[in-house]
Amino acid sequence: SFNEEDKMADTGTTHVTYYGPDENAGPFRTLLGFTILMVTAPIGLYFASKAIVFEGMYGMDQADAYFYGAIVAVVVVHIILVMFVVVAFREKPKPGLYKQD
Repeated sequence: SFNEEDKMADTGTTHVTYYGPDENAGPFRTLLGFTILMVTAPIGLYFASKAIVFEGMYGMDQADAYFYGAIVAVVVVHIILVMFVVVAFREKPKPGLYKQD
């Protein structure tokens, strides 16, 4: 009364698909790259533009240099966000990952 079918688990109601590291590597690298860029570029350009450009080259006082350095950082954040959206929309899904009807 005990056959092979009794040993098998009933998986008819659940379907799990495993996407290994190869399938997720591209989008993950893209996200990681833009995350690092989003953290480092605005901060670095804020201090660089404040000290080198606005205080050094233009001779502005410190309060004005802070203000214009912050504007540079905000502009850089928006440029990076636009770049990410463009890259994300241009990314092609791998064939076979989505069910075709």
